[in-house]
Amino acid sequence: MDSIFINEMVEDTSNRIRYRILWIAPDRNKGFWMRLNPEKMPEAFDPDWLQREMENHLFEKTEDAVFSCVDEADATDTSKARRDELWAALGGILETEPDIYDRRLRKEMLRSPAEQLGTSYNNLYRYLTRYWSRGKTPNAFLPDYRNCGGKRKTGGKKQGRPAVHKGGFGKSLDDEDVQNFLKAVKKYYLKKEKATLTKTYEKLLSDSYSVPNPQKPGLVRLIPPEQIPSIRQFRYWFEKTFDIKAIKQKRDGDAKFELNGRAITGRSDYQLMGPGAKYQIDATVGDIYLVSQFDRKDIIGRPVMYFVVDSYSRIVTGMYVGLEGPSWAGAMMAIENAASDKVSYCAAYGITITEDEWPCHHIPTAILGDRGEMESRFADNLVKALGVRIENAPPYRADLKGIIEQHFRTVNTNATPFLPGKVLPDMSERGGHDYRLDAKLDIRQFTQVIIRCVLYYNNSHYMDYYDKNEQMMELGVNTIPIDLWNFGIRYCSGSLRAVSRDVLRQALMPSDKASITERGVRYKGLYYSSEEAREGLWFEKARAKGVYKARISYDPRDMGAILVEDPMTKEMIRCELVDWESKYAGKQQEEVWYEQEKEKASRKKHTVKEAEAKVNLGKQIESIVESAEKMAETDKKTSKAERLRNIRGNRKSEREEMRKLESFMANESRDDGKKQVEIIEDEELSPVMRMIREQVEEDVKDDALYGQRTISGTDDPRVSGKSAD
Repeated sequence: MDSIFINEMVEDTSNRIRYRILWIAPDRNKGFWMRLNPEKMPEAFDPDWLQREMENHLFEKTEDAVFSCVDEADATDTSKARRDELWAALGGILETEPDIYDRRLRKEMLRSPAEQLGTSYNNLYRYLTRYWSRGKTPNAFLPDYRNCGGKRKTGGKKQGRPAVHKGGFGKSLDDEDVQNFLKAVKKYYLKKEKATLTKTYEKLLSDSYSVPNPQKPGLVRLIPPEQIPSIRQFRYWFEKTFDIKAIKQKRDGDAKFELNGRAITGRSDYQLMGPGAKYQIDATVGDIYLVSQFDRKDIIGRPVMYFVVDSYSRIVTGMYVGLEGPSWAGAMMAIENAASDKVSYCAAYGITITEDEWPCHHIPTAILGDRGEMESRFADNLVKALGVRIENAPPYRADLKGIIEQHFRTVNTNATPFLPGKVLPDMSERGGHDYRLDAKLDIRQFTQVIIRCVLYYNNSHYMDYYDKNEQMMELGVNTIPIDLWNFGIRYCSGSLRAVSRDVLRQALMPSDKASITERGVRYKGLYYSSEEAREGLWFEKARAKGVYKARISYDPRDMGAILVEDPMTKEMIRCELVDWESKYAGKQQEEVWYEQEKEKASRKKHTVKEAEAKVNLGKQIESIVESAEKMAETDKKTSKAERLRNIRGNRKSEREEMRKLESFMANESRDDGKKQVEIIEDEELSPVMRMIREQVEEDVKDDALYGQRTISGTDDPRVSGKSAD
């Protein structure tokens, strides 16, 4: 909320009473203001209290429209002479603040001016109120002609062009009409709903020039037409009172006005010393759908493109294409790319270039970005470790980053129009083509396309809108980014700095905590290991004492390796993916996350089938148990002792029957529906099988002999307790 100042007008939003601020103490512990509708003598108020009321929207600043019409050009010589006479008499005491606002002191202060003017001091109060209410200027003593172009006597008749047809709206405007106009404009027109002036006039008639209709409850009827201002009068007053800037600011909001409505009198590259003085960074979503590198039938959505552009030469110094939304991870990778060797970067994507085609591998003095990722805590490392100044544009002010915004338009023009999966405007229309199904490129292939576009832009794009300086014109420098870059490096005081790759990455890479387990260093579901970790017995310690944490740094563009802090030496150790995780080597964090989420979704989908199968398994088991219970109904008459008496013999009999059924040496054949067991001839058996067969036959004989003894009642060791011998 802005502070309040002398001469400003504020309004009580609850009862629409307006006040003019007349005086505020230097320590802001006291102030005086004057009520304007109706006018009253100045009163004391607390500036801090008013500030709080304004923050709570109980008071608001208003336009000083009512008395802005006091103009010396319209005044007569007599009026000017009267003004000078009044100011000579009253000017001294009016500037004696705050004593003039004290009622008791003011009476004594007015006696001398009253004698000088030859009148009673009571007659001077109207001049004081006119001075205070009209802005505290000597011209306040001039007559108020109400924007009529001069002092005229209307006699109550409507001014201006006569009406073509009698009986329409129109009257001579007075103070009440002006107040009604101002109230309607503030209430309906100067709002973001953007009502038309005609609609505002209709609301004006409803609010101020109508009365309830007794014949139709709930409705109103207008007062006589000769008592209602016409819409032409209303328009004329509006155009004379408000300027285009105030209107657009109120209707569009300050942010949108600053973006689209303000005067364009500056340049974003003004007063830059040379290359590297300031980089601009921003992100945009590509107008194309991509497919997965892992499974090309899977559509993975639209990519996010980051670009870093030098404000002086307009050359693209760094770029990044990924899947993660605008964030520090994307900005970090674009800045790292801006300070990296472009020959090796392009070679990684199968593109061969020379150093002079893309000679940008430095860090700048300042980086201008958005209030999002460049306000994150990670950006502080750039300031602390590398000394890069971070600047952020205000919200909704993309015009302050006009250079990089222009580059986005260039990329969209050159890169995506004819690519498969390109999004066109008719996609959202009913019956429109679904361009997602046309996706053919994966993220690596799309990155190759963008690199080609950047190389074209840097080395061939002629900027006819670039304003060359005098030296550039003398040397005949073409307004191509690479030529402007080379010119700035040679002739200007550039601000480029080179840093080592390790120092840069240490300042840029996000850090996190990983778990050291018996299987390896675990981070985001992936496992890493290294020779130093194995020699240091990291994983053995984890198995013996439990999992523990370690600080890591990682590059989201390649999750094949991370830097892990050694728990003992505190050095950063490079750890790579273990063998069974090698499928993720060289893949970006977004792609790894996509595959992991895909697997989770697959497992979750299978969980439903597994639960259904488990329920059916329970049903099947219950059916078998029920069948067994029915078969056991016939055994209920048998006593418990009888059932428990011969378990061992029962087991042996069951075993022999199972052997006959399961034996490898028996062939099954059917004769008249009955199963017969045919014994294989001895000569067909191996020695081992023959020995097994002889043992089985011996056991059968023993069982038969044992059964005869039991039937004849002879010595049964289980019954008599005698030795079997």
